Amino acid sequence: FVLDMKKDAAAVKEAKMKGIKVIGLADTNVDPTLADFPIPANDDALSSVKYILDKVKEIIKKCKVKNEK
Repeated sequence: FVLDMKKDAAAVKEAKMKGIKVIGLADTNVDPTLADFPIPANDDALSSVKYILDKVKEIIKKCKVKNEK
């Protein structure tokens, strides 16, 4: 999961080379095709990042509970 694909371009590139799927926030200053699963969002706005991370956290918790059953 990448919050800033421009700042973390090296990590995105390395993940791609290793076949690791990339989920990333796609602000207007990056190419959204760099991520396998781009999330259009303003990565400079703390409220936007917090909202998305809260949603990701909820999904992870739901999947964890489901897998424990």
